[in-house]
Amino acid sequence: MKKHFPLLLGISVLTGLVGTIFWHKNKQQSSVFIGSWFYQTPLEKVHFTINDNWQLTRNLKPIQTTLVELTPEHLILLDELGYKLTFVLKDGRLHFYDETEIDGSCHILSPTSPKKEIKAFQ
Repeated sequence: MKKHFPLLLGISVLTGLVGTIFWHKNKQQSSVFIGSWFYQTPLEKVHFTINDNWQLTRNLKPIQTTLVELTPEHLILLDELGYKLTFVLKDGRLHFYDETEIDGSCHILSPTSPKKEIKAFQ
């Protein structure tokens, strides 16, 4: 066992380094979701803010959420009632799906700041 300890330690350290590199790369690519967004319905204008800890506010009210999935194309959060809030990057635009909406409609989000660009990752 003492012979194999340095080998196992080296493999463990290498695995940790590779995992950290991929995690940071994925986090950087997913930063497209971070920012302030809005969509307009006939009844209201809805504002979202997503910070770098994946915390969400809706119309300036914090929403308690749990991160379910984070990829360069998807951000899925679970709200405190267990409903999914899904943000999808598709065709260079950010789409929002709320599981609580009966008609299953999708809202296309626009950045609140015109300087924010959405870049799709290859």
